[in-house]
Amino acid sequence: MGNNRLQTIDFITMPFRSSIMAKADLSYSGYFHYHQGVELLYIHEGSGTLVLDQQVHTMKPGDLYIFQPFQLHHVKADVGEETPYVRSRIQFEPQVFQRYFEPFEQLMEVYQHLWKGAMQKQVFRLMPQHAPIETLLQYYGTASMLPGHERGRMERFATLLQQLLLAVQGQLQDVLPQPGFAATRSLTHSEAVLQWVEQHYAEPYRLEVLAEELHISKYHLLHTFKRETGSTITDYIQVRRMKEACQLLGSSSLPVADIGTQVGWPVASHFVQRFKKWTGVTPHQYRKRQRRAMAELEVKPDQA
Repeated sequence: MGNNRLQTIDFITMPFRSSIMAKADLSYSGYFHYHQGVELLYIHEGSGTLVLDQQVHTMKPGDLYIFQPFQLHHVKADVGEETPYVRSRIQFEPQVFQRYFEPFEQLMEVYQHLWKGAMQKQVFRLMPQHAPIETLLQYYGTASMLPGHERGRMERFATLLQQLLLAVQGQLQDVLPQPGFAATRSLTHSEAVLQWVEQHYAEPYRLEVLAEELHISKYHLLHTFKRETGSTITDYIQVRRMKEACQLLGSSSLPVADIGTQVGWPVASHFVQRFKKWTGVTPHQYRKRQRRAMAELEVKPDQA
């Protein structure tokens, strides 16, 4: 849906995403959104505001922001002909990259904290004064464009994460919990809904069950979620099912009817109807298009 302000990312086929030194176009508009994984946002140029945990932060060049899984945030940049907004975004599934941090005890503490901890600090100011973040991101962006860059992508990305967390480690030392006292972050009502949907989107949706599990009235739950995300819970569940259906159609050979059942539409005709309404094509057409696109992107060994 065009007005849906929530964003999910397919971390199954690729456990990380990066957009390095990307310049926003003039039509850029902010919106509340979240990611299943962790996101790092670094500001190269521009200004604006960022809403995080009911607090408004003024964005400036050199700022680094860390968003935890399912944490709603709103980025609004002041974009103009003379005032570009340039940022780097890194999003990843923390479960996948945990193994790259396990050999380093102190760095592993930082990693676990930004993944699951009750972070008291998520905004890091004027990072160029403390660490060569610009250089790290530029190097990674350049390396990702070189011939044969697909080889070793995971290790290269893991190394970038390690370097970035080393850069903020010093600023986090004072707020890291003592060993044995690691507090987990409490979720807002909307974030709790998002997490619940991740676990139950393929099941029949009943508002009363959700409200009871979250210990909140149905009225308050509906209105809070709509106000904070710009989406209804029903619409978001449809989006989440559709995202999963697209992923399965593109990455598996499961029959269309089985995919429909797996994502919450057990009646095949209903699934096809819903899918075409949201994507403009049938599941079979989508799968054929995805396979054709993947074939065109495939690099032959002698071209690598």
